[in-house]
Amino acid sequence: MNKDFGYILGANIRAERLRRHYTQDQLAELLDMSINYVGKIERGVVIPSALVIFKLSKILKVNINDFYKEIEI
Repeated sequence: MNKDFGYILGANIRAERLRRHYTQDQLAELLDMSINYVGKIERGVVIPSALVIFKLSKILKVNINDFYKEIEI
């Protein structure tokens, strides 16, 4: 099944957040964004800007490319 870009990006961000034991609220605070926006990113409802993706990669300590890998469910 071909998954939507936003879905893949959001699912990978969520997986990395959970791997590091952050809540959405904690991640939102570190990003200086609302928890609602973080939730929308993780659900693929919105595509974050390049700056937000860069910040996420630094906070979660991952390579930006890791956010774009196809996930297996």
